[in-house]
Amino acid sequence: MASKARDVALVLALGLLAACAGPQSEVEKQEAAQTAYDIGLGALAEGNMPKAIAELRKAVESSPNNARYHHALGNAYLRGGETDQAIVEFRRAVELDPRLAEAYNDLGAAYTRREQWDRAIDAFRKALANPRYLSPERAYTNLGNIYMVQGRYAMAAEEFRRVMDIVPQSPDGYFFLGRALLAQGKTAEAKEQFEKAVRIDGTIPIFQLELGKLQMQTGDRAQARQHLQRAVDLNPAGPEAAEARRRLQELK
Repeated sequence: MASKARDVALVLALGLLAACAGPQSEVEKQEAAQTAYDIGLGALAEGNMPKAIAELRKAVESSPNNARYHHALGNAYLRGGETDQAIVEFRRAVELDPRLAEAYNDLGAAYTRREQWDRAIDAFRKALANPRYLSPERAYTNLGNIYMVQGRYAMAAEEFRRVMDIVPQSPDGYFFLGRALLAQGKTAEAKEQFEKAVRIDGTIPIFQLELGKLQMQTGDRAQARQHLQRAVDLNPAGPEAAEARRRLQELK
């Protein structure tokens, strides 16, 4: 009887241990997922895409219902040139958490790479539909750039103006708006936007180049020469410098 009682006690003890082991292993799994996620984000920041993908896949495998992990893995795939895999991960992220506006924006970016314009626009609009989206200017910029590619310049200008409403000191916003206006033949307005972009950040060669070209077009040769030379000085080996040099030759 004593032996039987000991056997029963042993069985109960083993059962209790097994019951405790389940939740504990799940905790360990989540901790491992978080660790892999943190390492993956670090690799992503460093530009080490193979390591980022490997670690973030571990995170997703350990915690498949975590939208943030799928979103991060999608970013790693996108930056690594694996656009189709990125789309899969971004779509899974927004399925798990439709409030994840940044994942919708990145899904739109992936569709843009595939030139799937309607899907990209829909994704950007869904990002903007979230009133808690912290970076709506990104989606507005992306929409504007799509409309530029499609030749819908007035619509592009509307999106870029929304960027300026959110970030009044965005040099990119002024520059993109200038391009949209120039495409509509609104030369004076475009020149004004390019000048604003350069005043905010004069270290971007393309800003200097485009302003210089427009000043050539409007007959302001002295100012054109100044900005074209600045485009060369900022990055002598860059493509903007090559075009700026050709334009400077025209001014001689």
